[in-house]
Amino acid sequence: MRRHPGAGYGSARMSAERAHLAVGDSAAGMLNALRRDGLLNGDVLPFIEDLSAGPLLDADAIDQGLRMAWHQQLLQAQPWLPEYEDGWLLRHQASRKALLRLLEQPRPLTVWLGRNAGDHLTLALLAEQLPAHCPLSVITVPEPAWQAGDEMAEWSLAMLPLDLLAACRSLQRPLSAAERQALAAQWRHWREHGQGLRRWQDNTIVEAPLEHYDALLLEQAGADPLAIQRLVGAAFIRIRDALVSSDLLFWRVQQLLRAGRLCAESAAGTTGSSPRIRRCA
Repeated sequence: MRRHPGAGYGSARMSAERAHLAVGDSAAGMLNALRRDGLLNGDVLPFIEDLSAGPLLDADAIDQGLRMAWHQQLLQAQPWLPEYEDGWLLRHQASRKALLRLLEQPRPLTVWLGRNAGDHLTLALLAEQLPAHCPLSVITVPEPAWQAGDEMAEWSLAMLPLDLLAACRSLQRPLSAAERQALAAQWRHWREHGQGLRRWQDNTIVEAPLEHYDALLLEQAGADPLAIQRLVGAAFIRIRDALVSSDLLFWRVQQLLRAGRLCAESAAGTTGSSPRIRRCA
């Protein structure tokens, strides 16, 4: 996807039809629901990628060897669900093809943003990749109405009800040239330096090590074996400082097992057979 000097994107004919981009299947599904109800004009482009975690060095490249190796180690941490990996890879490939078409045939683009590092880095990537003559707008969705005790520091647009998302259309605004340049510079910084877990804090992106939530996972394990799904779920609902995927937590459990800090009662690896996890004696 990364543009090369002389690639000729700047002279490409631009379609007048606007596209709307959202990060993740759930967020794109919400926009497609608006579209089906006649409340949103233009195509919806799902961006099947979470730029808040892992190495970013080739995350905008045509050949994503490093980035795909990162994704596959996350997906393969759940070998009892082989169809999950296959389905994700198909959706990811379709997302990349759609983005390549957008770069080759630019058209006005609106990026729908939640308050999280992954969405913000997606916008930064697009600001760096899209030609300057391609209109780039943003809709920043408001904070959800949390139930008591459910408050989170980050959120995605998929957490908002459909009627509130429909009202967010009036929040659309074009990015200025200066904003696009600043975002592009931010993407280049994180592309070079991003390695760990990123979150949105005090209107900027900060990064923690990949093992940031290991202590939380270890706290959930006891002397009695617990299904890995329950262990990950117990940790997942306690994370309030960032939007973290369960895939990442399953992978971290796998790493803790390999390091001997957790023990498995049954071996994973066959379809329908997931391990039970306990604290090592």
